[in-house]
Amino acid sequence: MATLSDADLSKELEEILDGSKLVELAVILVPPKIPLTCFPQVIAEVLSRLFTKEWEQLSEKAKEYVSWISVKAESVDVLVPMDVYPPTKGFEMLSIDPEGRSFGGISEQCKQLGVPPILVRFASLIAVLMTIRLLKRQTDLSRENLAALMFTQNVDSNYLNYPMALKLLLQLFPEHEGRFYLEVNEHVTKDYLSTIRTLAGDLNIRLVLDDSNKMDVAVHWDLLDLADWIKIDFHATALLEKYLAANRGQEIIAHFENYARGSGSPVIVLEGLGDASPLKTFLQEHWKHSETALYYQSRERLPVAPWDRYFGLIQDYMPQEFGLFFKGLITQGN
Repeated sequence: MATLSDADLSKELEEILDGSKLVELAVILVPPKIPLTCFPQVIAEVLSRLFTKEWEQLSEKAKEYVSWISVKAESVDVLVPMDVYPPTKGFEMLSIDPEGRSFGGISEQCKQLGVPPILVRFASLIAVLMTIRLLKRQTDLSRENLAALMFTQNVDSNYLNYPMALKLLLQLFPEHEGRFYLEVNEHVTKDYLSTIRTLAGDLNIRLVLDDSNKMDVAVHWDLLDLADWIKIDFHATALLEKYLAANRGQEIIAHFENYARGSGSPVIVLEGLGDASPLKTFLQEHWKHSETALYYQSRERLPVAPWDRYFGLIQDYMPQEFGLFFKGLITQGN
């Protein structure tokens, strides 16, 4: 990894990320590929400075592949209370490559190419931060309030083993403040608690506890004071749907109310909950714990207006893949 104490490094990266070059640095893939917004030049140059040794050891094919990693999104919307506007509260940002591979497929491809996991993670994070910057530019032009949205990305030990690189990269994107959450991965152990707290304090950033039903109990309870959202993974959501079908709806309500009171969590997010699910309707009709809102996350729907015009459904291009790709980020004449 590059020496992060070198003041010239920060200056070089700021020049690469100059906002005046934002549009020319974005590349839109064209059909039949998913029309993803990619930042190959930015990813290559930033990784080569942050992780010089690791980058120089890659083959040209590997460098090319990592440079074109992009991100897709899943919409997070308010479930209860129903009268909140705007109902779309944010997006989880997930890795995708130009061939439509999600994170699992990307990891396999990188293993074959000899790409270290840390480069994959940071390439994806750079794509997230550049996409937010470009989206902010476009919403400013349209006089839409991007501050109403939060963006999240999963953070595992591969990130947390390089806290200074993570800190430097986030500091280069000051617009992330107030609109970006780190999602603490369910596999993160208590050994990383001090690192997470230091990063959150230094960067003025809040957390999401991802797949909290699978998380180490010590990590879960220790980070609750920093967490604005608590997520329930899609496997647990599917199980709840089975419980509801077995007439155990009141048990579901009682369980979540007890958890909400004990944790003091302001938001619980149910991943993988579809609009047609009976569980969605049941919770809207029966959730009474006003101090905790329920959100739901799905990869199968567009967000509500005005955000729908910035997104398209990946499954319209690749039926075997799901999620949202960013569109309309480069307006004609800008």
